[in-house]
Amino acid sequence: MIIDRIDPIALRLAKSTGGADALYLVLCKVTVRSGLVGYGECLCLRPALQRSLVAAIRDAIAPLFLGKSVEQRERLNGEARLRLASFGRAGTNLNALAAVDMALWDIAGKAAGRSLSALLGGAQRARVPVMASLDRYNDANKVTARIEQALDAQVAAVKVHEFDLDVIEAARKVVGRQMPFVADCNNAHTLADVQGSLARWQALDLRWLEDPVWPPEALLESPRLSRIVVGLGADLGSAEQLGIYAKAPAVGVLQPDICMIGGVSETRRAMALLKPLGISIAPHTPFIGPAALATLHFLAAMKEVAYFAVIEAEPHMDMYGDSGFTRWQPDLDVPTGPGLGFDPDPAYLKRYGLDL
Repeated sequence: MIIDRIDPIALRLAKSTGGADALYLVLCKVTVRSGLVGYGECLCLRPALQRSLVAAIRDAIAPLFLGKSVEQRERLNGEARLRLASFGRAGTNLNALAAVDMALWDIAGKAAGRSLSALLGGAQRARVPVMASLDRYNDANKVTARIEQALDAQVAAVKVHEFDLDVIEAARKVVGRQMPFVADCNNAHTLADVQGSLARWQALDLRWLEDPVWPPEALLESPRLSRIVVGLGADLGSAEQLGIYAKAPAVGVLQPDICMIGGVSETRRAMALLKPLGISIAPHTPFIGPAALATLHFLAAMKEVAYFAVIEAEPHMDMYGDSGFTRWQPDLDVPTGPGLGFDPDPAYLKRYGLDL
C-alpha cells in the first residue's frame, strides 16, 4: 500500500462550557493509491499551535512519507525521528509525526480487517473506565460545581487541573474519599513547595499527583515522597525518555501521550520498554478524535486497568456520532471494527473545518 496523499485538517469547535471558548483540533487524513484512507490527530486543543502543526504535517512530515509503503510504517517513523532530531526530540514535529503514523496504523488495520487493539496483541477488556478531566478554573466554587455534574454522570474517577491547594482540597471534599482523585498541577510548583506542604498533599489521598514540579528533572534525584505518587511523562518524546523517569524513586505513574511521543509506533515501543520495569502506566488522553480512539485501543490492550480521561467537551463535538469522547459517563466501549474502528463524519469535518 503506497502512500499517495497526506492532508492536514484544522477544526474549530465552539464551546459553551468549561474554561475555553472553543477546542482547536488538527487531524490528518492519509490516502493510499488503492483509495483506502486512515485518520490521525495531533495534540492541539488551543489555537496557538494549530497553524504550526498544519504546516509541520504538510511541509516537514508529508515529504518523508509520500510514495512510501504503509507496511514500513514503524521503520519510517524511526527514520523521520532521526531526520528531525536536530530540531528536538519532542515537541511540534513529533506531534505532527504522530498524526501521520496513527493514520498509517488505521490503514493497516483496515487492510487486515483487524482492530488496532488486535494489532497490539489483543484487547484485554471491552470497556474502559472514565475519569472526568476538568478544565482549570482557579475557583473553588466553579470546580466543585463541575465535579458535581461529573458525579451525576457516574464517572469512575475525577481529575482537576489546579495548582492552588485550597481549591484542590475543596474539590476533594466534593469528590469524597472513596473515589479515585487526581490533581494535575501543570508543573506549577517547585519540589521545595511540595515538600513544604507535604502533609496537606498527603491528606488528599491522591491516586497520583500529576506534573507537580518545575523542572520535572528535579524528581530524578529526589527520594520517594512519603504517601505521594507522582505521575508525569505526557510531554516526553520517546520510549527512552520515559524509561529514565521510570527509574526515579519519586515517580510512580508514567503517562505517555500518543501524540507528543510521536504516534502508535513509539507508544508501542514505550509500552514494551516500560513493561519489565514494573511502573504503572496511565496514558494521557486529552483527545476527542482519532488519538482518542488509538489510545482507547492501547488501554484495552494493557494488562492493568487504567482510566480514559474525558476532557470537558459537548455532545455536538463528537465527530463519530456517539463515541462517548465528548461526555462524562461510567465507561467507554472499545471499538471492534478494523483499524481505529471509526472514521470522522465527513459532514462534521466540513462544518467545523478551517482554511489555514
